[in-house]
Amino acid sequence: MNRRIVLIVMAAMTLVATSCNKKDQPAGEPESAEISIAIKGAPKSAVLVGEKFALNVEITPDDADAGTVVWSSSDLAVAKVNADGYVLATGSGKCEISATAGSVSDKVAVSVNDRDPAKDEMGHVGNGKTVQGENNGEVFFEVGSAWTGYLFYQGGNNSMTYYDNGTFKAVWSGTNDLVASVGYDYGNPVKYQDMQYDFYFRHSKTGSAGGYSFLGIHGWALNPLVEFFIVDDWFSKPGTALLGQKKGEFVVDGVTYTIYENKRFNAPSVLGDMQTFLQYFSVRSIARQSGHIDVSAHFRKWESLGMKMGVDMRQLMYYIEVGGGSGSLDCDYLYLSDGKI
Repeated sequence: MNRRIVLIVMAAMTLVATSCNKKDQPAGEPESAEISIAIKGAPKSAVLVGEKFALNVEITPDDADAGTVVWSSSDLAVAKVNADGYVLATGSGKCEISATAGSVSDKVAVSVNDRDPAKDEMGHVGNGKTVQGENNGEVFFEVGSAWTGYLFYQGGNNSMTYYDNGTFKAVWSGTNDLVASVGYDYGNPVKYQDMQYDFYFRHSKTGSAGGYSFLGIHGWALNPLVEFFIVDDWFSKPGTALLGQKKGEFVVDGVTYTIYENKRFNAPSVLGDMQTFLQYFSVRSIARQSGHIDVSAHFRKWESLGMKMGVDMRQLMYYIEVGGGSGSLDCDYLYLSDGKI
């Protein structure tokens, strides 16, 4: 075969092979780059239960349309994430947070440590603001950006000093009744089943408290109207005359609580005076001055015993109530979470 003919045939074969390897695309346009996704903003060390942080994604190339980013957690008991990439640490342990867009995804590891109020520092943060109470009255006020404070008093000389991080001090003398508390006061009630309430606290107390005292959790639920208490500490342990009928016991946060139900008639309430409603109590077997309270676990136990909770949570606070005497409470560690991101 003529050498010139051979060269022409080989060139033609090379052209055909090259054409077969190229993707069909408009002339003059470059081939599309591979899309990738990377999560940014993950903490470099372990976070504490209740802490929140924001994640975002970086998509390459910048002008790529990867579609909607979908976030997920491998273990909701450790951390949960919403549709915008905001993460809430829900319990101690490790998990992975993933972001997926179309066929591409990325994930980051998250480590969560439990809080330990007995050892953690916290303390009072910011300049203290004092509410003074003499004779009879009540007052609500904002505490930081997330919580509400409340002081109620009947007679005597009483005050409550509160700080931006929720910690507070209460002092009473000659009062017939005093309530000092910090927590959630929902102007628009929320469904308690949608929430996970966890409280961490540390306090010290001095003096006396008259005929009764409760230190722990207090709140109100609506539909039906229910007043509830989780009593973790006291000056003198409340008796059945205040607590009503024993309904059962259960173990939570490592110790036994005894559960009681009482009914009040024509009494003051979050809906005003002259109301009739049930009261629910969980009373810890051994008093303590610091620790964790899984409030939602008490709600579930009460329901299991036929103690119907109001479906709408109106108010839930860490509090002290005393029936007299002269004394003080210094709560220098307080962390509250309702499980919302």
